[in-house]
Amino acid sequence: MATYTSTSTRSPIALMRAILVTGLIIGVLGGLDYMIFFNLTLHFSPEAVLQYIASGLLGRASFTGGWNTALLGLLIHFVISFVVAGVFLYAATIIPLVRRFAFVSALVYGVAVNMFMSSLVLPLSAAPKMHVTALLVVHGLIADAIFVGLPLAIVLWRESRAQQTNG
Repeated sequence: MATYTSTSTRSPIALMRAILVTGLIIGVLGGLDYMIFFNLTLHFSPEAVLQYIASGLLGRASFTGGWNTALLGLLIHFVISFVVAGVFLYAATIIPLVRRFAFVSALVYGVAVNMFMSSLVLPLSAAPKMHVTALLVVHGLIADAIFVGLPLAIVLWRESRAQQTNG
């Protein structure tokens, strides 16, 4: 397991760059995962997946908005991805344990993001309620560990290596 103990000397610009890059990676990987999984299991089109995300704000009306509401769903998805990346990467600058155990903490964070979204955000949103299955739960936990946690861990690990080389 890769660990490091150096204190964070990350500049605000480097932090923002890391958040943007990781948010994009998380957004693309997570979006592709949603589209493939929901197409295979529920036969949702990519447009319907994105409209479902927009339905968190618009309710069922999002499904009648065509690609306009799908694009809103895409925007919401990426905003969430940037926030998720920002919270973790900022926490890594102030909590040494997160940096020291980058891979473990990032994978656990990915699972925690899934649990937070599934148990708090979705139920409080205007999105239509989906039937929860074991497959949906297991897939969500594993996918968020991999597609959220792993990119965060890799970015944090690469930055630590760069700090050790430059510092």
